[in-house]
Amino acid sequence: MPRIPFNVVASLPRRLGPPPKALPKDFCPTDADARSLFRKLWRMGSLSVMYTNPGRNVIRQKIREAFEESKKQPKKSQKDIRKQWERALNTKFFFEIATTRFGVEHSVISNLSRIAAEDNRRTTQSLKGGVRNAQKDMREEYDSVIQALNESMGLSFH
Repeated sequence: MPRIPFNVVASLPRRLGPPPKALPKDFCPTDADARSLFRKLWRMGSLSVMYTNPGRNVIRQKIREAFEESKKQPKKSQKDIRKQWERALNTKFFFEIATTRFGVEHSVISNLSRIAAEDNRRTTQSLKGGVRNAQKDMREEYDSVIQALNESMGLSFH
């Protein structure tokens, strides 16, 4: 179990809340609902990485990119919007699990944020062909693992 900083201990939830409920059939989100979801995701995501500096920044950036990407896309059907919201609520619950249990969920979030932070820091270097190809292969494998995680658990990690 990782050491928890004192300023984080007080904000950790004592018990895991209930899993997300199914959305009503006539669910139609408003802009206020989207802002509320954004804040909840950001709060739980930051707490899941225990407010560490690169992790918190990566979580915020990833959530912001996902919301901006969904704004740029053309209008979707009600079914697609519903699926997107269900994935976002499942992701929030995954963050919540990562804050209460320091198991696989916490490790997944920590590693995702660490890899994204390293990608952001990486400068363009002149790499030899073999190393460049190996990095490309590893990146493709990493992306396929993230895609499988998203599909199997109904999450929306990028």
